[in-house]
Amino acid sequence: MTLKRSALLFCLVFLTNLFAANMALAIVSIETAAEGKIDFNARDATLNEIFRAIKEKLKIEVKGLEDLAGKEISFSYSAETTEDLLKSLLRHLGIKNYALEFADATLRRLVVVHGAVNAASTPAKSTRGVGDQDEFADVARIQSIVEGSQAESAGLQKGDYILEYDGVRISSAQQLVREVEKKISSSQVELLVVRQKIPSRLILNGGFIGVRVTTRKIPRNEYEAYLGRN
Repeated sequence: MTLKRSALLFCLVFLTNLFAANMALAIVSIETAAEGKIDFNARDATLNEIFRAIKEKLKIEVKGLEDLAGKEISFSYSAETTEDLLKSLLRHLGIKNYALEFADATLRRLVVVHGAVNAASTPAKSTRGVGDQDEFADVARIQSIVEGSQAESAGLQKGDYILEYDGVRISSAQQLVREVEKKISSSQVELLVVRQKIPSRLILNGGFIGVRVTTRKIPRNEYEAYLGRN
């Protein structure tokens, strides 16, 4: 073998090893101990790789972050439950609005809720004066329905208002998300829904509903009338 050929072969081996080393930098590791503790470690991995590993290892589907699929992050965490792990990951990503879907008390799906931050967190300027807060009430309004969800099965529609969830008055999209998170699918909850100024009550399973919501104001006299008629 000539010296020139040996040098070329050496360069090829070196570049191959260097490429393999760089590829090895991106890792996603999920280890579950016998007592149920979950050790999660991601280094220079894309969210798409992370969520694929979560689906394969933990059987949990993540929806609503497709636009960030290529974002690379490094994140390590030891969690007692899958719910704790996912909430920590979302905090790491700066995501506050999401819903969790449970099946027989087991977490099965996480959906990030887009468009839920509005007048509830950044109040619009009003020209009505001091009495404006007395004239209007905040409620959650459905923006869209998640396909295949129990919201679709129950007949909920875009434009419906949600005034109560399991007996709790709902005054913002964020509050509805928080209340949904407290329930598991084995429980049943009652919703007070208003469509075209007609209030009605629906019984759903706890946990993930399948609605994307925003906060809206409606005249307080209408709001009180809806509550009084049910």
